[in-house]
Amino acid sequence: MRWGRHFLPHRIVLDDHVMFRADRLRCWAPPVLLTLSLGGTYLATLAPGLTWANNGADGGDLVTAATIGGIPHPSGYPTYLLLARLFQFLPFGSLAYRTNLFSAVCTVLAAALVYYLVISLPYAPLRGNWLAGLVSAYAFGLSPMVWSQAVISEVYGLHVLFLVLVLYLLPLGVDPPPAWRTRLDRIRGLIFGLGLGNHLTLAFLLPPMLLTGVISKTVNGGGRDPQRSISWRGWSFHWKSFATRLGWMGIGLLIYLTLPLRAMSNPPVNWGNPITLKNFIWLVSGRMYGGYAFGVPAAFVLPRIQAWASLLAAQFGLLGLLIGLFGLFYCRPLATKIYLVTGWMMIAYSIFSIGYNSYDSEIYLIPVFIAVAFWIGLGGAGLMKFLSHRVRWASPVAGILFIGYFIGFAALNLPKVDASQDREAETYGQALLAETPAQALLLTSEDESTFTLWYFQFVLSERPDLAILDTRLLSYDWYRNMLRSAYPSLSVPEHAGIATPYEIIAANATRPICETSLSGSTVVNCH
Repeated sequence: MRWGRHFLPHRIVLDDHVMFRADRLRCWAPPVLLTLSLGGTYLATLAPGLTWANNGADGGDLVTAATIGGIPHPSGYPTYLLLARLFQFLPFGSLAYRTNLFSAVCTVLAAALVYYLVISLPYAPLRGNWLAGLVSAYAFGLSPMVWSQAVISEVYGLHVLFLVLVLYLLPLGVDPPPAWRTRLDRIRGLIFGLGLGNHLTLAFLLPPMLLTGVISKTVNGGGRDPQRSISWRGWSFHWKSFATRLGWMGIGLLIYLTLPLRAMSNPPVNWGNPITLKNFIWLVSGRMYGGYAFGVPAAFVLPRIQAWASLLAAQFGLLGLLIGLFGLFYCRPLATKIYLVTGWMMIAYSIFSIGYNSYDSEIYLIPVFIAVAFWIGLGGAGLMKFLSHRVRWASPVAGILFIGYFIGFAALNLPKVDASQDREAETYGQALLAETPAQALLLTSEDESTFTLWYFQFVLSERPDLAILDTRLLSYDWYRNMLRSAYPSLSVPEHAGIATPYEIIAANATRPICETSLSGSTVVNCH
């Protein structure tokens, strides 16, 4: 009896310890596996330096602006500039490589948040279902569009992180404890404002951010807090929560004030020169691209819709879409809030992308792919629950097969997104600088050539004798002022209205005149 009395408590403690360790393993192992596998995939396919891969021509502009304290093309992306600059202080790789790495880290963090959002939702098929979380996270992180932006210097890696972070912070399940409500509302607003400082299309999530958990059904004839809410016909509007989110969003938007501060130093890349209110509004509003929004001719709308459907299939494959549709219809009664929010994302961003009149407008569908990835997680959880009622072991097997499907589908898409061997931009830039004569006036007319030359000249300090002239920007006063600041020896006429380079060529008659070429046998033509 004495041995038994001592052994039994010890056995209970030992079992509790084993169970505790098992719980911790179940808690940490899946997200660690996800982070390591996705991180390794992105690292293996990361561009080694400056790249044009995956429609990444803007990379030269962004990397240069972040490095020299300049301002890139509208809307200026101040949040991206500050965070990318932190990564540029890493002690390895080129500046372009470190900025590429920033995109990869942001996308891995976004995938981890997708995982935690799925398993934390308080719905029966999802709660704690780590396999469903992995299914959703891999569907998201390995979708070709998301993957393609994770391996280059672009704003969309950070954009997806803010998109998922906003969703993660929304009260999509049960309401938080009263002590946390105001604090969380502040965080939601601040994160949203900073996210707008990275990409303005986050604004399409403004209605869900402001209204989710703010409008609710009245309970027992009163609001959540009668002193901070307005009740009407069975519904409550929690104005205090709404005002807190809106106010802190305004605080986050103050990140844009860093742009005039950067402009005051007259950096050689200084889009808009936003030191006046007029220039600031021009830059931040993206007025330069305003004609693209909803500018698609009516005849192209139907082909755009067909391309939209093809892109969905290209991200997840037919099986992935079927799983997502199952989640959409099977779990809809359980997950009302998340379906309202993701449904809004699907509609708003699809309409914007279809109507945006540019060759690369499909990039604006990334939020749609995030929504579908959530539905795939719901569908995977529902199917696993359905199968577990028949054969218990079928549920984990199905989850593993779903994950295997998305990994296999990613392997098929690898050649389309792999940028690890892409050196076209740097090879082009090196050849261009090598073939251009001394003191030349080098005329450009494409983003690829202009931004690549900026990177070589202003970041790598190569060929400072050349004057780079983008002929598309000559009509802007700020660009002519930028030329004067970047090239003090270049004569730029003072009067407004210059839309062609001939006056500048005539004013710099001693300089050789060269033009860049992205096609043909030579990269530069001089005369």
